[in-house]
Amino acid sequence: MIADFHHYEYELCRRFLIPLLLERGLGLDGKSVLDAGCGYGGVLAGLAERFRLAEALGIDLDRGMIANGREKSPPVVVLRTGDFLAFEGGEFDGVLLRDVLEHIVDVEGALAKAARLLKPGGFVFASFAPFLSPFGGHQHNGSGPFASVPWLHLLPESWFRGLLRFPGNSYKSGEALRADMDTVLLTRLSLGRFRRAAAAAGLEVRYLRGYAVRPDYRLKFGLPSLRFPAIPGPGDLFCTGAEALLAKP
Repeated sequence: MIADFHHYEYELCRRFLIPLLLERGLGLDGKSVLDAGCGYGGVLAGLAERFRLAEALGIDLDRGMIANGREKSPPVVVLRTGDFLAFEGGEFDGVLLRDVLEHIVDVEGALAKAARLLKPGGFVFASFAPFLSPFGGHQHNGSGPFASVPWLHLLPESWFRGLLRFPGNSYKSGEALRADMDTVLLTRLSLGRFRRAAAAAGLEVRYLRGYAVRPDYRLKFGLPSLRFPAIPGPGDLFCTGAEALLAKP
């Protein structure tokens, strides 16, 4: 497991998110960014290192993550404890929903909120693991012999919970980790639902890519990324991750 999750988030940003943004013409110099479900703030730290951000705000429900992230983040990065759906603030040039939508039962409300917070010409970056995918239950964040079993979360929920152990790791610990997985079981996010929710929020999908082996697995497990079409049905079963850029038309 990752030894330092803030550094892991930073490396994800540096190796994968920043190249994607630049490839799509989304430079962030002088721009404002909101990272919803920011964790330890490592992604914002990576963006602040590469770009001269006008504002870098991260919010997350986990007080421990926020406190830890504040100690490691540069001064321009502001981290706050809070609920994204209840967030009241100004408009942003970019809203990040990195690996957070599968934890928000009201996916439609989350994307509608992101759309309302966008400045004209702004973008939303979203990434998530489809629920029906091999590790869509996030069992790999647990431990024990069953943590590496694909599609384990499609068993009855009581079996799934009983087969995993939750001693804690650099991401979350104990009951917080168990509760994190419970939100995934409640949300059951699919590629089709994501597309419908984006459309209902008035957001246009400008980019959508699926992975049979998602890029962050290179950092976690040393595996090279492997693409798979992000189409409802087959993509839900075989994409361990999907990433998208959304914008108001």
